[in-house]
Amino acid sequence: MFFQVGTGFSFTNDDQGFAQNQDDVGRDLYSALTQFFQLFPEYQSNEFYATGESYAGKYVPAISYYIHKNNPTAKVKINLMGMAIGDGLCDPELMLGGYADFMYQTGMIDELQRQYVIQQTDFGVFDSLLNGDVAPYPSFFQNATGCTNYYNYMQCREPEDQEYFSQFVTLPAVRRSIHVGNLTFHDGSEVEKHLLQDVMKSIKPWLGVLIYSGQLDVIVAAPLTERFLPTVNWTGATDFKTTPRFHWKVQPSDTEVAGYVRQVGEFYQVIIRGGGHILPYDQPARSFDMIDRFLSTRGWI
Repeated sequence: MFFQVGTGFSFTNDDQGFAQNQDDVGRDLYSALTQFFQLFPEYQSNEFYATGESYAGKYVPAISYYIHKNNPTAKVKINLMGMAIGDGLCDPELMLGGYADFMYQTGMIDELQRQYVIQQTDFGVFDSLLNGDVAPYPSFFQNATGCTNYYNYMQCREPEDQEYFSQFVTLPAVRRSIHVGNLTFHDGSEVEKHLLQDVMKSIKPWLGVLIYSGQLDVIVAAPLTERFLPTVNWTGATDFKTTPRFHWKVQPSDTEVAGYVRQVGEFYQVIIRGGGHILPYDQPARSFDMIDRFLSTRGWI
């Protein structure tokens, strides 16, 4: 499924068809999920986890809340068990304030550039600082560092194989197999324009979840998530602020530490070493072990 409308092969011929906010996102995703379970009722009783990375830091809470709100009266009930957010843009307004110190402390910018970044506060500037998706010129990040890859600060350019998906999915044989004909494959930039007003709004998780970060990410760096988490209002918030984190290894005999974990009840925060924004690509074994511990409920303690 290409979500949301306007990405991949999904399309609309009317601007009103684009999602404008997370209410639209939650409604559209919920509609798709209920239709899926109506078509395949044998899966309806399975445990359901909403998971996603990056901007899905807003999608995941939106659909989780929508399911939670509608389940009591819904004809098609979804067995929601939890949610996981990776390098998530959950609270952009708050997170944006962490870029200057993070980039300075990792050596990507100097003091003059740090002072410049501190002054930047809204999405238009956010895009010109890092993404460069909407602006027609190179981003501040590219000009300051000489690099384009804001997914992993140890790699200056994006790995070539990360571009293979769009080439693969537009092959004639693949188009035929997924029944998309000659539809245009969209990169999502049009969707981004329609969500400009929404991107700076805060959607905070209401459910105990797994929130994980790649240690080497830039665009949603781990310190930015650290700024956000203490503001989340939930029953374990006070304990979370004073709970020490511990290191974890995939196997006890491993010489390498896989990452760091902080846990309060069923709320987990994980930072994976050696990985960036595209965490399963950079650290597949560590990412798999993390999500397996979460889904199997065996946890880390």
